[in-house]
Amino acid sequence: MKSFFAIAAGLLAAGSSVLAAPTTGSEGFINKYALPANHSLETKEYIITWWRNDTDHRKIENYLDNLSLKSGDVLKAESTPGVNPQWAVVEMCDDHAKIFKELAEINVVEEKADVKSFAQQQGAPWGLQRVSSAAGATGSPQGQDFVYSFDDSALGAGVDIYVIDTGVRTTHAVFTGRATQGFTATGSFVDGDGHGTHVAGTAGGAKFGVAQGANIIEVKVLGDDGSGASSDTIKGMDWVIANHNKRKTQPGFVGSIMSMSWGLQGTANSVDEIISGASEAGIHVSVAAGNDGIDACGSTPAHLGGKNSNVVTVGSINIDNEISSFSNIGQCVDIYAPGEQILSSWSTGDAVINFLSGTSMACPHVTGVMATLMTQDVAGLGQNPAALKAKLLATARQGDVKGNTGGSANLLLSNGVDGAVKRLTKNYVLPDHSGLNGSPAARAAAAVMVKDITLDKRFQLHSREAKLRF
Repeated sequence: MKSFFAIAAGLLAAGSSVLAAPTTGSEGFINKYALPANHSLETKEYIITWWRNDTDHRKIENYLDNLSLKSGDVLKAESTPGVNPQWAVVEMCDDHAKIFKELAEINVVEEKADVKSFAQQQGAPWGLQRVSSAAGATGSPQGQDFVYSFDDSALGAGVDIYVIDTGVRTTHAVFTGRATQGFTATGSFVDGDGHGTHVAGTAGGAKFGVAQGANIIEVKVLGDDGSGASSDTIKGMDWVIANHNKRKTQPGFVGSIMSMSWGLQGTANSVDEIISGASEAGIHVSVAAGNDGIDACGSTPAHLGGKNSNVVTVGSINIDNEISSFSNIGQCVDIYAPGEQILSSWSTGDAVINFLSGTSMACPHVTGVMATLMTQDVAGLGQNPAALKAKLLATARQGDVKGNTGGSANLLLSNGVDGAVKRLTKNYVLPDHSGLNGSPAARAAAAVMVKDITLDKRFQLHSREAKLRF
């Protein structure tokens, strides 16, 4: 353990003076000191994490007091009691951050990073047939004449899917009352972007989704422009871990999945630590590989996938099983799933749907299959991320992916069914068009429907295309 004397020596070398002598047992603790006269006045938000399973350290307010910082001014957020690892977001200068980095009980100190969601353009529900048929899907990916086959009508019932994204329009018809508002880092639960609602629909929406019996829980950490901060994702995951710990003692609970279709331009150790903590708490994690057409091992959270992790990183394929040109690849990618021209729910109305492409769209396909597998073996898979990942990869179709995998396994998502066991006829209740969805906005959305796509008349198509975002 680094001692106070080592820290003090570093401070003195920097031109500071120690104001308080160390006391017995003060190893690793910050003693009061004066910053160098020429230290920077610029402050930034830093994320601090303690080592996992370290529950004996002092409260963050204790550290701040000894740095002569007022916690009410600089402490922006901190972990919920019982969440592991413990963390805090502190606004401070670089010199303060250096002191934290010297402490033996501190694992990570890094600046808050920007987070953006993945998405490209266009989509259709061919993906449901792809994951449930060895023959795959043929024809136009813009059609709706595909068959979803499954051998367990529970379809993820009892599983909590936390969609950590731009928000979810929980009132959308496809969620059939199963979607709830959970947490928001922005002060609003409105999905002004649409990305999160689309992802949620693929994971668990009726007609368009895989796990049509699962609970969809909105965790809004990204803004209406599809971007946000790493500290907000940590706040959202912290809430998920705490809620999971409450839920797992309740009757009928099966398990929890964090579905995260976003990524950073680079890595963030603090975010990685919270994800690892969630996995240790028994929460399953599915993440998008990224849309840069490069090695997925270069960014958080995609780089957490691979052989030595419980996190599942998902790449994208098209209807011909070809790796999407935009999809990241490499050894951190565990599995590939439908990600081009995916049709799902949209946030501008309770019966509006939209096309999108991206590894963001592939990720919730995997989330949905994970949920359905969990309901088939609750005792063995419900809260065992390592076992579920092994089951998911063993169930996948091998050797069907076409293109350069960059060293990843050649595995294509499967729900374990081959053929048409049952036609998809789940009961999804849609609002009458003369009511809420008879609004001018809904009628305008219906007016842009593309003539060569046969759509269920109870839905309105928002657009045939969506802008590429990263």
